[in-house]
Amino acid sequence: MENLSRSFSYMFEDEDWFQKILIGAAFCLLSLVLIGIPFVLGYLLQVARQSSHGKELPLPAWDNLGDKFVSGLLFFVIGIIYSIPLAIIYFVLVFIPCIGWLAMIFIGIAFALILPYIAVRFARTGNIGDAFDLSGMWRFLKANLGNLLIVWVMSILFGILAWFGLLALLIGVLFTYFWAQLAVYYLYGRVVYEAERTGTPGAIANT
Repeated sequence: MENLSRSFSYMFEDEDWFQKILIGAAFCLLSLVLIGIPFVLGYLLQVARQSSHGKELPLPAWDNLGDKFVSGLLFFVIGIIYSIPLAIIYFVLVFIPCIGWLAMIFIGIAFALILPYIAVRFARTGNIGDAFDLSGMWRFLKANLGNLLIVWVMSILFGILAWFGLLALLIGVLFTYFWAQLAVYYLYGRVVYEAERTGTPGAIANT
């Protein structure tokens, strides 16, 4: 997968990067009381959308907050809808030693692998139904498994790096957390962009 190294630093090439990340960190702080979550998700969806079209910069502006809130809230609802059957399955599997626990890990990894498809598909159309296109997810997963595994591993790495913000107390965590999410959603878009550019079977329709 190309541009992996750029995911660490591309955002700093935006001339207003400090201001945009500062605002993102502020909304992350508000996320502690839930208010900021839709705004952060809405912004990250814009990052994924433009990355899926091969555009890295500039970072999205913090304008049209109403639109960001609505799209982020819908994406949050999508996450809740997915979490309900997953929670039920996990509840059953937890009582099955070894095999059940391994199945839980496998299911968790599988969901992480299809998350880029869900995020980009919804970011492009704004249609909740598109986030539940199971046949499209399966085609995309089969055709892009290698790159999706790379994105999954990178997302774990960025999650670990985000905690280095603890060295600068709570405020530092907010900055590094938002930076990590910018990197992850950039990669979400990038895996779709590369699939479409190379004509990989199962690529998301260019919308």
